[in-house]
Amino acid sequence: MTESWRQRVLQDHRADLDSWLENEDELEISEDEFESERRANWLDSVRRWNPDAHFTEELVIRLTGSAAGKGGLKFSIGNTLLKPLQEGVTASTDEDIELELIGVSSGSTVLHVRPVMHSESDDEQDSDEQDELSQSAGQAMAVLFDAMGTVEAREDITEWTPMLSSLSRLVSALDRFDLAVQLRWLADDGSVTSAQISESGKQYIRELRKTHGDAFTRIRRGIFGHVTEMKLPGTAVIKPTASPAVTVKFEPGQIMEVPLELGKEVHLIVEERKRLTRGGGRTITEYLFLEVEGRASEVEVLGLPDLPIALRENSDSQTDRPGRADR
Repeated sequence: MTESWRQRVLQDHRADLDSWLENEDELEISEDEFESERRANWLDSVRRWNPDAHFTEELVIRLTGSAAGKGGLKFSIGNTLLKPLQEGVTASTDEDIELELIGVSSGSTVLHVRPVMHSESDDEQDSDEQDELSQSAGQAMAVLFDAMGTVEAREDITEWTPMLSSLSRLVSALDRFDLAVQLRWLADDGSVTSAQISESGKQYIRELRKTHGDAFTRIRRGIFGHVTEMKLPGTAVIKPTASPAVTVKFEPGQIMEVPLELGKEVHLIVEERKRLTRGGGRTITEYLFLEVEGRASEVEVLGLPDLPIALRENSDSQTDRPGRADR
């Protein structure tokens, strides 16, 4: 009897269901669109009780290939692979955004990475500053993903010239271990975007190395002048005597390790990078710090001079240990 009741209910609504399915949009949505909608709906429901609720931003890096393992990451792969990704983020924004590995899980090998943004002040940041820095991380990932998407689609890469060097080193790392990579950015508002470099994208980079060699060549230049400005997030302004001031960009946290002082002369070795603005207009030249010119020799010059050392004679009346130097 129960089964008969269920059948009658299904028959009553079958026509309505068929009509509803016929009127539904037949376009399939992507995995990113589906996941974005799911996360956005969850966030909307949570914000009914907590209006300030948001997701924690995360970059998910999925490595596939025989060397990827199952939930593990060899040091040799990590050291070779993660640095080009950091360089790609650095080249995509003026903000000091550093990537931090927070977890590894299975699914071949999945790396969970969090952007760490440094401000000029060590004090606790207010919510407005946090929102601004969070937006900067999202914009940096958008630029990186657009560049990767252009490579994967084998399209014109002129706009992404500053990204080619780091993407080339990333491809070299993938080739070395026979890997492919997919990146997925989980934004704080619930949106999800993805990018990947498959064998097609890697082959395109290999071809570009032959036809666009200049874009992959590191141009080293020396800059000598006075330090006129420093910003802890990672930039310094150097003013040569007879040339316009130059802004030098540092890797995250690196500026604290370089002996710079306002008003002092400094000789830096930098990498010169040229790129076009997003609209394809004017050319922008950027300078990335590599090293301090002659720093090793300077350390020797600044070292303490040799001091003469005289050993005391050993005698029964002395309580000092033999060989102790006079002061």
